[in-house]
Amino acid sequence: MSSRVDILKKELEEELKLSSEDLRSHAWYHGPLPRQEAERLLVSNGDFLIRDSISSPGDYVLSCSCAGQPLHFKIIAVALRPRRGIARTLYQLEQDQFDNIPALVRSYVGDRRKVSESTGAVVIRPVNRSLPLSALHEKHNGHSRGDRDHRRSLNVSESSLLRTKDRFGSQPGNLDTLKEKPLQSAQSDSNLLSAVTAEALTLPQIQIPAPLSPLFRTGSDPVLRAKTFVAASLDLDGNSALRGSDSQLHSKAPPKPIRAPSLLLPEPPDEADTYSELIPRVPVISKRPVDHGIVEERWKNRVRATETTFGFLESEESQGGVDSGIGLLDNASTVTVVHTEVAGEEEDPFVRPQIQTISSYQPSAFKSLLLSPENKPLDPTALRKLKEIVSQKDCKESALHILREDCKEIRIWDVTPEQQRMMGVQSGLELLTLPYGQQLRRDLLERHHLLCLGVAVDILGCTGAVSERAHTLHRIIQLAVELRDHVGDLFAFSAVMKALTLPQIARLEQTWQTLQQIHTESAITFQKQLKPALKNLDECISLPPASDIVVPHIVPVLRAMEGEDDGGGPMEETCLRLLRVLQAARCYAVNAELHMKNAENKLQGHTPLPELREAFQTEFSMRLFWGSKGASVEQKERYRKFDQILSVLSQRLEPERDRSKLVSSMYGAVF
Repeated sequence: MSSRVDILKKELEEELKLSSEDLRSHAWYHGPLPRQEAERLLVSNGDFLIRDSISSPGDYVLSCSCAGQPLHFKIIAVALRPRRGIARTLYQLEQDQFDNIPALVRSYVGDRRKVSESTGAVVIRPVNRSLPLSALHEKHNGHSRGDRDHRRSLNVSESSLLRTKDRFGSQPGNLDTLKEKPLQSAQSDSNLLSAVTAEALTLPQIQIPAPLSPLFRTGSDPVLRAKTFVAASLDLDGNSALRGSDSQLHSKAPPKPIRAPSLLLPEPPDEADTYSELIPRVPVISKRPVDHGIVEERWKNRVRATETTFGFLESEESQGGVDSGIGLLDNASTVTVVHTEVAGEEEDPFVRPQIQTISSYQPSAFKSLLLSPENKPLDPTALRKLKEIVSQKDCKESALHILREDCKEIRIWDVTPEQQRMMGVQSGLELLTLPYGQQLRRDLLERHHLLCLGVAVDILGCTGAVSERAHTLHRIIQLAVELRDHVGDLFAFSAVMKALTLPQIARLEQTWQTLQQIHTESAITFQKQLKPALKNLDECISLPPASDIVVPHIVPVLRAMEGEDDGGGPMEETCLRLLRVLQAARCYAVNAELHMKNAENKLQGHTPLPELREAFQTEFSMRLFWGSKGASVEQKERYRKFDQILSVLSQRLEPERDRSKLVSSMYGAVF
């Protein structure tokens, strides 16, 4: 006996050592525990346990005690659409959904949340099992089978049933031995009320409850609740019986069956095998338009993901002249928000944000001061004029012009109320973190890349002496310092640094060596300060204070949300980096108002020069790099061809043989 107890104890310990996400590892899970046994274990208010549903195999039931009464809640299982062949199920009571049952229990016990609003039940103390699940299955298996057999029983003797062989065999004459009246011409086999004995039929006008029987029921018979019927007196002599041959019961085909139910279900006993009602609810929507849009989008995506029509999300009219504040999901396709209107308050109607699907950049409609209407890619005349305009202004003026255009593109400066109403938020820093801000993210990635290409063209376009290219590098490094330290435009700073680290620029060893000789301070600043700062910004390791920044470094957020972030490396490091990027996105959205105020202060009183302003506009760059016709080509193809152009320009400035001579002179190698 002791050995048996030790085996069960050891088996229970092994179950409890399983992963915490495994339901079997929790002692409050009792497996196939019957309802009566569960109610016996629930002693005090707040006691609870999880068990398998006997009436609905595969489902789980939360049994708890509230106000001295046992309550049973069937946990709602929501099957999501399989992705990549992997099915997923969420579990829900009335509020949030969870990936597994243990997570659901932890939330409701830890937060003391109500299981249901109608009952007010709260789960506090778990009722733990003392046996392993295998022993519980063995213990309750016979009980559950006997309970099912009891529910299906007819409660009548075997002698009252029609024998299948005699009734359907080749001896129709055997019906005489039943001493029951055979079929009349207006009856059919399917209308025989089984389990009604001949002895009962001899009692005239008595009330006989119709038993539950699965026999002789047709598919079209209605299922009704039990009610008594009057048993008519029948002639038991069988004189009117129809006799036929061995192969035919009637001399003619029987008519259609009488349209009367052949199966009647008894009313279930009070509080037997029933569950307390759960009403899943939509979270309460606040009055801010931003919150309206977030909640609406979340529930709309949830409906798409589950492919379920939530009938319980219908808005209800409340009394007292106050409209319901619940979103109505109609057939899982459209969302209508009914707003709360309180007497004495000004109405604040919510306007659905307009989802932008077309790029803001339209180079074909762009009117340029520097380019002809039908310009060619990299027009030499336009490049010379552009270089003169940029070189005549100092780095601070250029940085302010870049900042001005970036703030307008990111929508943190000079944003009209109409634009805010169309976006549904106050600034682009909030919009780029939302699902419907995809087009803005794509446009900003385009602008960032074009700024990078503009810097690369400025360097590779210096076809004169090496000292001239070194001076251009010095000017661009000073521009990067101005953008980071004085203007606070980290978006443009990262674009300039990206250009300086392009393979076509990094390979210009003669130019970089000359920079170290002529502009040593700039070379040291680039290597010791700017490159480490860019790495920290890309990894979101240390974010600068928002009070000092006008345009934050949003490029990692844009790439992550558009699926372009291929950081690689170990899984743990990649996940940590993604977490830091998402935290940075949240920080940018929270501090959006501060960034807008910084932009207003920085650009206050600044008057842009028309030609210099155009030089830093995105549509101008598209026209300059690819011409009036090529600007409308697909982005991927444009980038690929321009990368080849940069490689050719870089090779022309410093061919491979020149670089070999340089290395030979530096290290004394013989080639």
